[in-house]
Amino acid sequence: MINLPAVLVANGLGAGLMLTLILSNPQKTRNVFLDEKIYFIMCNLTLTLCIVETLTFWIDGHLFMGAIFLNRILNALIFVTNSLFSFLWTVYVDYKLFGQVDRLKKIYPYVAIPAAIVSLMGILNIFIDIFFTVAPDNIYQRTPLAIISYLVTYGYLMTGAIMVFIFHKKIGKYLFMPVIVFLTPVFIGSLFQMLYYGIALIWVSVSFGLISLYINLQNEASMLDSLTKLYNREYLTRYLNYMQQKSSNEKLIAGIMMDINAFKEINDVYGHSEGDTALRIVGQCLMDVLSGDQFAVRYGGDEFIVILTIHQKQEIDVIIHRICQKVEQLNDTGNRPYRISLSMGSAIFQPGNESIDGFLRQMDEHMYQNKRAYYSDSQNDRRRANRTSSPTK
Repeated sequence: MINLPAVLVANGLGAGLMLTLILSNPQKTRNVFLDEKIYFIMCNLTLTLCIVETLTFWIDGHLFMGAIFLNRILNALIFVTNSLFSFLWTVYVDYKLFGQVDRLKKIYPYVAIPAAIVSLMGILNIFIDIFFTVAPDNIYQRTPLAIISYLVTYGYLMTGAIMVFIFHKKIGKYLFMPVIVFLTPVFIGSLFQMLYYGIALIWVSVSFGLISLYINLQNEASMLDSLTKLYNREYLTRYLNYMQQKSSNEKLIAGIMMDINAFKEINDVYGHSEGDTALRIVGQCLMDVLSGDQFAVRYGGDEFIVILTIHQKQEIDVIIHRICQKVEQLNDTGNRPYRISLSMGSAIFQPGNESIDGFLRQMDEHMYQNKRAYYSDSQNDRRRANRTSSPTK
């Protein structure tokens, strides 16, 4: 039995949320970036489906001229738009992960095949019974084949989640939690509506999911460096302030500060775009090396900080060694006209016994000791090379 007042409240809430989100974002923003375009297309689809689904519940069982045909068209539209929405979700996640339009053009014509098949079957359902039937008294009823549409829809949603889970190391923690907060209400709402026809939970759940996704992405973006995708200085400050306020810590908090040796020369000789590439390479190196609750921060310019929770000081040396190994590996495989090297300095953070500035200053001093040694060794190497190449008198 359909509870029409509840349907109106649920879908009205979903439509209101989507309308607010769409109108609160400038048209220019919605039309410039591909991921923003896809996101707001999904918002518009959700708004439309909140309205269409409400109409299908209202028209069900009512007879007037053209009522049965209209019922078929509206329900067919829901099946078509369901598959389109879930397909766009997968495209959105892929672009957020890889940012490659060429990849989308290459792969997604094939990925779109299940959605295209479901859409075609939905359109045919206007004339023949496939996913649903409409009785002479204008009562809608799903057929066993409706499960195909649900499988395709859930398949796309799960594909997006699995992609994020597999590739989240590539992008650090970015996008991982927002995907979870999007999918949770969607799965709960759609599951209930699939099992109990007559309640409207799918699209209000999707609306809450899209709102949660938007809020979480905005929050995470404010804490991320746009170039390297590492956390930024603001995040580090908030983290250290939080750790300083905790009454006790079972593990030691350690930091490693580093910067790129001769970074100015890379910029001056090869250009600032190559300097940006070097920064991204170091960022990717740190993402590949770190795991668990370890994280990296772009502190500013070519300076980075790695934060670790450890049991013994020796663990810092292990991480430094791994970073150096990874940098060398990238140097050997990168085919670049320069080699990247890092000067590093570490310190242990002792909340309650020292300030955050003191912790940062210790790392900075140790890093510059390492940097002075690097430039001293480089200068000695050049002198030896000059003596070797000088003619003997």
